[in-house]
Amino acid sequence: MSDIVVVGSVNIDLTTHLPRWPQVGETVTATDTRVGLGGKGANQAVAAARLGAKVSLIGAVGADGFGQQVTALLAEANLSLALETRAEDATGMAFIDVGPDGDNIIRLAPGANAALTPEIILRHAPLIARSKVLLLQNEIPLAASLQAAQIARQHGVTVIMDPAPAPQPMWAADTLAQFDILTPNAHEAALITGHLPGGLPEGEMTATALTTLGPRGAIVTLGAQGVAWQIGEAQGRKAAPKVNAVDAVGAGDCFNGTLAVFLAEGAAPQQAIEMAVDAAALATTRQGAAAAAPTLSDLLAFRLERAAPPLTTH
Repeated sequence: MSDIVVVGSVNIDLTTHLPRWPQVGETVTATDTRVGLGGKGANQAVAAARLGAKVSLIGAVGADGFGQQVTALLAEANLSLALETRAEDATGMAFIDVGPDGDNIIRLAPGANAALTPEIILRHAPLIARSKVLLLQNEIPLAASLQAAQIARQHGVTVIMDPAPAPQPMWAADTLAQFDILTPNAHEAALITGHLPGGLPEGEMTATALTTLGPRGAIVTLGAQGVAWQIGEAQGRKAAPKVNAVDAVGAGDCFNGTLAVFLAEGAAPQQAIEMAVDAAALATTRQGAAAAAPTLSDLLAFRLERAAPPLTTH
């Protein structure tokens, strides 16, 4: 049995690190270029697996060299794979530019990810039904995500949706109600609620506002500032630890993967969120997306260095 099932995107990331952001029409020479595993689904799955969870990934790749490469990398990450191979589609690709402060711009080519259908998801219904947490993102067709959410909710599985990239047009309340916990960043939360949270106190109000639109809980991620949440009757905020960030690509995916792991282990929401914030902060000190996710020993050592309280579950 998989504790966590991820239904989502699988990409090859082509990442360039820039000494400064170019102007329109200007050429800037990159300081570093890397090719690696990416896609929000793959990133979340790897992040959860590195913490020791049993993780299955449902997705799609192309019948090309990149598809073979990402499949091998995912297998090395100790994931159980349920991947469709699409002969007519290329493997999804993300073109990532990382600036001097670790911030990034991403251009996305969905490729085979766009071919996931509700029918494909239904073939894996028993896998979803036996899990504890289902992780979703918005890099695959919404119909496939909703099918997975429906299966999960019928079997008491917690559904976490990261609405990234931001849906256009924004989802209606009946769609938002299909998810137990929504994890938007500030920009995505603003598109849903009409208000951009400027800090953690406003983030907390935004999380509360999101829960009135359908999901049982909401966690608003605010980058280096931290997160704010409302889950059921519990409400709060956590500042992110100060780190020397070099690459923020995949930090949000690391947050969601870690959140899923500790919720599946029975941690209270606040405890799971605290662990996820620290894991995401640690990931920003490393280059790469999936490659930056910490192991459990890395995460515990990071918290020990900062005298963070130990995690207790119940």
